Amino acid sequence: MESRGTDEKSERHSAGQPPRRPLRVLIVDDNRDSLLTLGMLCRSEGMDVQMLRRGAEVPAAVAQFVPDVILLDIGLPDRSGFDIAEELTERYGEHCPLLIAVTAYSSEKEREMARLSGFHHFIAKPYDPQSLLRRLSVLRPR
Repeated sequence: MESRGTDEKSERHSAGQPPRRPLRVLIVDDNRDSLLTLGMLCRSEGMDVQMLRRGAEVPAAVAQFVPDVILLDIGLPDRSGFDIAEELTERYGEHCPLLIAVTAYSSEKEREMARLSGFHHFIAKPYDPQSLLRRLSVLRPR
């Protein structure tokens, strides 16, 4: 007996829209454990992930990897996340990847500085991993 369930699904899928590509996420954090944990979390949800520990590498990585979202620590030792957000916002304008600050700096002053620098969202550490994933799950690749 031949099963047509899979074939019918394939036919419906190929007749409809092509499958969406995974969300591309660039994660930047100087803390190795935080970086690896967040990277594993995003990959477990099928996202295409690139990870960096140095802020100076972000502009080149954005040009090459073309992320949909950047999860960016503000307190990087070599370059401020605020400066990086400003540079990317200026360079890419409305085509800038979605910028999400993921940081231990969580005062109202830092939140306002993040907003003025070009960040779209702000997540304070420690964060709830499921809450972060819910935020990312509603995003669509560009």
